[in-house]
Amino acid sequence: MKKQFFVPNEITSNFDRPDYSFPDSETYAIAFKTDKAALEGFLPEGLSFVPGYEDVVLLRINKFECKEKKIRPYWESVISVPASVEVNGETVIGEYAAQLYLGSIEPESDISPILSGQLLYGYPKREAIFSINGEFGKDDVSVVKERHGKTLWDLDFKAWTSEAPTNLGSAVPQGPLLLCKAIPNVSGNGWDVLEINTPNMVDGSLKMKEMRPLEGKINGDILLDTGRALPVKEVLESYYMKYDWILTWGTTLHNYLK
Repeated sequence: MKKQFFVPNEITSNFDRPDYSFPDSETYAIAFKTDKAALEGFLPEGLSFVPGYEDVVLLRINKFECKEKKIRPYWESVISVPASVEVNGETVIGEYAAQLYLGSIEPESDISPILSGQLLYGYPKREAIFSINGEFGKDDVSVVKERHGKTLWDLDFKAWTSEAPTNLGSAVPQGPLLLCKAIPNVSGNGWDVLEINTPNMVDGSLKMKEMRPLEGKINGDILLDTGRALPVKEVLESYYMKYDWILTWGTTLHNYLK
């Protein structure tokens, strides 16, 4: 039996344990095709691109708030690709999140959404500056994201004017979010943690309130803070969602150190 270890509150006061309730969450999503060569070296070892989706990227802009954990409203963008991982002899198809960027709408939260996401699940989060032109949740909105003075992407969303598609949200295979949690050891010669994790939602907590198609446009390439550029060859679909959900503990799908 493992002995309990005391950790002072001063160490853990800027992150908290699940559950995290996110009512009235809002998301703008846009899926696009890029050059396959631009995604070379994008996946960690043990993950594979899903056949037929090797050049597909999903970009989401979220607006989240968790009042009960004193996490104030913040912007979040997620860049992900369809990917698969072998778990106990079975292939799990999901969505590998390569990078997340967060920007506070209000002054910094008591509980840091960046630290909580990184330490608990392995969300690859970093900070960015979001400029929103228009009312988030309405049809016509422009979103620009910057980091260290460089524009990483520039998006426009407008109202859908033709017949609504019947298969909205199908451009990317549905499945769990896949995160690579990588924490180096202090000596610099290895890893303390090296895992593929998936965050979980409380059963029955996802309640979709609204989902509608949009005309999405990406102005220029999508840039990552590593210097990687993802050229936009074709926009596959774009949509808006409003929903409730509760984030709970996650699951380790693969531990590279065992």
